Amino acid sequence: MLNCLFCWPFLLFDRSSTLNNPWTTTGFVDLKNLSRGIERHSKSRGHTSELKLKLFGRVRIDEALDQAAAISVSRHNQQVGKNRAILKRLIVAVVYLGCQEQAFRGHDESASSSNKGNFVELVNSFAEFDINMMEHLATATTFVGMSSTIQNEIIESIDHVIQEEINKEINTCEFIAVEVDDTTDISCKCQLTVIVRYVNAKGEICECFLGFFDVSAKRDAQAIADVTMRAIANYSPETKLICQTYDGASCMSGQRGGVQALVKTKCPHALFIHCYADKLNLVLAKGTSNVQESKLFFADLDCFHNFFSRSSKRTSVLADVDKSIRVPGGSTTRWNFKSRAVHAVHEGRTSLMIAFDRIATEPGWDNDAVSQSSSLKQKLNDFDFMFMLAIFQTIFGLTEPLFQILQSKTLDIRQCDERVTGTLNALKALRSTETFSRLYENTVQTVGIPNERRKRSRPAWRDFDVGASMGGDLADTGSTDSYRRIFFQILDNIVQHMTLRFQDMINLSFFRVLDNAVFKTYSESGFPSRDISQLIETYPVFDEQRLRNELQVIYADPLFHKPPAELLTMLIKDELTSSLSEVCKLLRLMLTIPATSTSAERSFSCLKRIKTFLRNSCAQERLSHLAKISMESSIIRALRSHGDLYDRVTDHFATIKDRRMAFLYK
Repeated sequence: MLNCLFCWPFLLFDRSSTLNNPWTTTGFVDLKNLSRGIERHSKSRGHTSELKLKLFGRVRIDEALDQAAAISVSRHNQQVGKNRAILKRLIVAVVYLGCQEQAFRGHDESASSSNKGNFVELVNSFAEFDINMMEHLATATTFVGMSSTIQNEIIESIDHVIQEEINKEINTCEFIAVEVDDTTDISCKCQLTVIVRYVNAKGEICECFLGFFDVSAKRDAQAIADVTMRAIANYSPETKLICQTYDGASCMSGQRGGVQALVKTKCPHALFIHCYADKLNLVLAKGTSNVQESKLFFADLDCFHNFFSRSSKRTSVLADVDKSIRVPGGSTTRWNFKSRAVHAVHEGRTSLMIAFDRIATEPGWDNDAVSQSSSLKQKLNDFDFMFMLAIFQTIFGLTEPLFQILQSKTLDIRQCDERVTGTLNALKALRSTETFSRLYENTVQTVGIPNERRKRSRPAWRDFDVGASMGGDLADTGSTDSYRRIFFQILDNIVQHMTLRFQDMINLSFFRVLDNAVFKTYSESGFPSRDISQLIETYPVFDEQRLRNELQVIYADPLFHKPPAELLTMLIKDELTSSLSEVCKLLRLMLTIPATSTSAERSFSCLKRIKTFLRNSCAQERLSHLAKISMESSIIRALRSHGDLYDRVTDHFATIKDRRMAFLYK
């Protein structure tokens, strides 16, 4: 026992108690007490000093030698937890206002103001139910979190997290397409919007908003092309960009100096698609402008909207008669609004006449209201106006569903081709004597027989415009023949313009390779070799021989006879993407190509809701970030459900610049 050298020093110099202390007050060893200590040490369960020596160096030196360091780290992390909890409340307020497209700042945010703005008032509302938040607002001196700078930095951090999620998906996809358009905001700045379309790993079609870009200083094709390429520079556009979709403006669609030509010099596989919705607008606008009677009709139709929209008293009278009747205004770029006006006047004719009668007969109305109401009532009893109303009610009944279909994000180019072809055939079918007779007789039953129209000795020059193919029917032989001429001329113009403007769909004939309606025919009769050759010529990214072999499998098995979107989903679900890799690549390419740029139009609606007359001084970056928070709110909801939204936003917020308030753990 006495050979325990590790324990001897502790036995000789242990002064913890008088009983175990071998030293006396005289400084000499008390052998009696020393022997007792040795005896007790021999009975102990372990020699602790020896254990401590063996474990020496296995723990952190700073914590073993200085407990203050560990205490400091613990206190720091505890304070960081409180700071992050405060910042989380601020992030919640920003997310709420951003997703709801509400204003943040108030005109007067001083302590004496009765309304300090939505952000400050919302945070103060949080403090009423949160003691920590209340204490922070009352005592904070270095970081209160209410300034516009902090708001912008939180907004930027949220935008950064959203963009990370977008980049993560785009970088893993095989192909991308871009949609670009521009508009002028309330402060007369030209805002260029850039939308990227792709197919994610689940086989879902996605269209993501990248931001608004101010191109007011320079709006030529080169400037727009440069901004577009910078916006998608991180996604390898030289190899992945397969399509670009714009409107029909010469600046965008020019074959030599347009944006699409400039982009194609850098991205050779970027096929240009003229927005189908814009094409349909042009078809209806140009197809009816060549007919004098239709121009007069739409001018008269606008009078109904103007009459009610300029007076709340007149609108109230119409609402008393029929609350469901509203006459929307016309638009030069949105002809579906004109279709709504045609439908409203056609279906609400009786209610409109009652409202006009009340305005003309009841006392208290000014002379202008009485005069205009009488004139509009006369229009509803005029055969020419009602006959034109019946014609366009029939035509718009076919084009309005196509407008609605073209506004779908999930629409692929093949479906769009089918819908356009179906609508064109339906319009051609309208051009018949039976249809004219039905419309004419219905109008006669509504307003009576028309007055005799003046006969024309020879056709006018406008009868030889594009679309007039009546031949001998152009000469009027009576009132019925003149109305027949108008009916056929309007239909011929629209059909002709629609055929011309959509004739470039023949360049996309390679999409017939995956037309499930003819899979059985391909399997039994013949292989679409010509379409496959066109596909390889347009997009030389496929292994042609392997693609042909895989297509033969698809054509032969009825299990695969599905539309492209459903077929891709099935292949992913059944884990056949590696076995049919070339078919999956073709499906993703087909679904990536957009038929319209309606997502760009949606971003303009968001722009008008965010940058209003009272918020016209919104900075460009703040505007773009707020638009992304609003348009990509689904990403925010997904991150919130996963539980990592606030931590990721806080981490980025803390690294933007040096903070006087700690937000990162040690």
